[in-house]
Amino acid sequence: MKSNVNINNVKTNNIKANNTEYGDVILSMDRRRRVTLCNHNFSHEGILHPDRVMDEYDLLFMQEGEWDIIEDEVTYHLVPGSVLLLEPGKHHYSIEKCSPMMRNVYIHFANEDENSCESSIRIPKLVQTADNREIHHAFERVIDAFWSRDDEQLKQLRCSMYLEALLLKLSDIGNVSSGKTDILVSEIIHRFHCEPERFLSPEELALNYNVSVRTISGRFKEQTGMSLHQYQLHVKLDMAYDILPISPGRSLHDIALSYGFYDEFQFSKLFKRQFGISPSERR
Repeated sequence: MKSNVNINNVKTNNIKANNTEYGDVILSMDRRRRVTLCNHNFSHEGILHPDRVMDEYDLLFMQEGEWDIIEDEVTYHLVPGSVLLLEPGKHHYSIEKCSPMMRNVYIHFANEDENSCESSIRIPKLVQTADNREIHHAFERVIDAFWSRDDEQLKQLRCSMYLEALLLKLSDIGNVSSGKTDILVSEIIHRFHCEPERFLSPEELALNYNVSVRTISGRFKEQTGMSLHQYQLHVKLDMAYDILPISPGRSLHDIALSYGFYDEFQFSKLFKRQFGISPSERR
């Protein structure tokens, strides 16, 4: 739906490409979103952004060129690598044409559960993805699924799943850009999950990532609220808690060693301290 606002009388504000300056969009994760339209967009001469108020989201990834797009009097400057999320019910337009040879990718989608925030993610309004090829590929997967010749129900299911993956990637990038997520800490936690049979020491991790023990320990504690050892201990015990009921024939000694404990006695003592029951009772 097109708005009747006179764009020549609208004051605009130039916003830097830093999502901490203009906040995030909160999207519910309780239900799947429905992709209504998506495609590539190319302009040889340069075009204006449609002057409209939509009843759905418009997610735009700038591949080549530059474009100033306005949403409710705020101007967002897009350059290659920029991803902009325009919201439903807001006035979108541009005053000037994009640069010639502009190329972008867009996805229109409907959020079917606007009011529920019990399970949600934060997506930055505008974020610079730079050379992140995963974002480009994620957009492409949605478009390929949308224009496939698959059964309509299967096609929409794939579109929704690929879109959710894309939104989660954008949320992660936004968290890193705003300082909410420390990439180093995320990588260390990933190692804990991949090597449950070992306790990785601060000294080993500091050497692996070429930082001091003090730096790596401090950043980890700031992000998680736990020391490196405490976090590993909780992860290993949580993993053991889940595997015990489905491994009735596996010895406690083998499980203990598989999660980096000295023996079943140390494992049982720490397990009971954390959960209030013994490993045998958990079985």
